[in-house]
Amino acid sequence: MEIYVHIPFCERKCNYCDFLSGPADENTKQIYTDALITEIKKRAQSLSRGNKVTSIYFGGGTPSVMTPAQLGAIYTAIGHEFVIDRDAEITIEVNPKSGRDKLHYLREIGFNRLSIGMQSSHKSELELLGRIHTYDDFAECFIDARDAGFKNISVDIMTAIPGQTEQMLSATINKVLDFSPEHISTYSLIIEKGTPFYERFGDIEGPVVGEETERKLYWMTVDMLKDKGYKHYEISNFAKPGFESRHNTGYWKRVHYLGVGLGASSCLPEKEFDARMRNTTDLATYVKDPLAQEEYNVLTKNEMIEETIYLGLRMMDGVDTDAFESKFGCTVRSLYGDTIDDLVAQGLVYEGAGSLSLSDLGIDYGNHVFAQFLK
Repeated sequence: MEIYVHIPFCERKCNYCDFLSGPADENTKQIYTDALITEIKKRAQSLSRGNKVTSIYFGGGTPSVMTPAQLGAIYTAIGHEFVIDRDAEITIEVNPKSGRDKLHYLREIGFNRLSIGMQSSHKSELELLGRIHTYDDFAECFIDARDAGFKNISVDIMTAIPGQTEQMLSATINKVLDFSPEHISTYSLIIEKGTPFYERFGDIEGPVVGEETERKLYWMTVDMLKDKGYKHYEISNFAKPGFESRHNTGYWKRVHYLGVGLGASSCLPEKEFDARMRNTTDLATYVKDPLAQEEYNVLTKNEMIEETIYLGLRMMDGVDTDAFESKFGCTVRSLYGDTIDDLVAQGLVYEGAGSLSLSDLGIDYGNHVFAQFLK
């Protein structure tokens, strides 16, 4: 199984962010740390102690705004309650500015993978996005991370930023490539309700820069990264061979995971089916009762099948149809034969020996393809 730890705090909320996060004082962070450790202990009591944890991911928010002592206490609690695999991937997200002084501590605590939120190398874009760091902050953070002993670093890049040109994005990508990170994630900006960007750009369908420009930027990114030896292994993710994100790949392959923290989601076994659950999103409620949940839903077999298809199709290798048959006792074609034939005829999917995957055109129309497998 995997474990996700949600840290809902950051120094300042970005203009595009609709995640469950925001600034907090030091007392609130400590109270939250204590509640999080309580939840970890209590969740462990209800799960099989024999479960081996293959990845741990601290996300947010900005986990690096917590003190090393707080992060160490949370990580130690997980180690006491679960069996962590020797080769486990243990990731923490850091802001280039807030994480720099803590990198050696993070490595000593046990983190072996960093995810650095760079987003852009351009001052104008960073300011528009509401980021608190500069490109120089990122450069220093990356160099310091290498000095601290991190040999597995991921960098986030944002595309389709208002006003972004191919030349601007190309410059950002090249600056990232200069550092040769093991992993690169690229995310197209989406305008979400409740954000400053929503108030500024309004309720629009599709990217601010327009569909055509957004697709040009996307495929330029794909071509540039593949040309430098990065494997395009998921719609938005690229990695050097052997450095694909194990944690996120687990999500797409439906590996069971426990989410702890405010608003954290989990997918855990419930007899022969799976249950998806979500913790309370109210901080006061969570601190009072770290086991409080807002959602709990036991999936039907059909829902598990649908998830396996549309999550699996996000991977460039596609859905493993042999594994699907082994798990569900039926073939993908027996359930979706006509749908597959139609999508193949439209050039949206490939049906190979033991796999079903998106074509390049299918990537462009991914949401349409996914919807065809939801009955």
